[in-house]
Amino acid sequence: MRRPFSLLLVIVATLLGMTWLLQAPASYAADKTKPAEKDAKEEKPGIKKTVLRAFMRKKLAASQSILEGLAVEDFDLIAEGAKQLKATAGAAEFMAFNDPEYVEHADDFRRIINKLAVAAKEKRLDGATLAFLDITMSCVECHKHVRRGAVAK
Repeated sequence: MRRPFSLLLVIVATLLGMTWLLQAPASYAADKTKPAEKDAKEEKPGIKKTVLRAFMRKKLAASQSILEGLAVEDFDLIAEGAKQLKATAGAAEFMAFNDPEYVEHADDFRRIINKLAVAAKEKRLDGATLAFLDITMSCVECHKHVRRGAVAK
């Protein structure tokens, strides 16, 4: 009983951290500049960035419903969240970059979502929980890759 509770606690903490990171400013250094400099440097976000941010919010909402399903052992909710993630993973916006490592992350994400959907269908809470952890790790690794790529450009 203690191990599943600890695992669930780790998942909740990870999602809360991801939510906090998504709401954080793009650059803390930019926030420390003088107001006049900040206004001069700020640009309105492009259409692509706005669409991508909304797209990522959809993925976050689906992830939150999966976590809720895991917490209350509602396999229909888990399956619905997996279905939403699968739909977003198939959308054109999902392939925001075209480098081989990003493509590998995207393929890995899709594979893990399928694992989650199967575990939900088979009503295997431990399998679904482990798949959700894999999804979370996949997201974190992909976001690290994208940040490294954005910094390098």
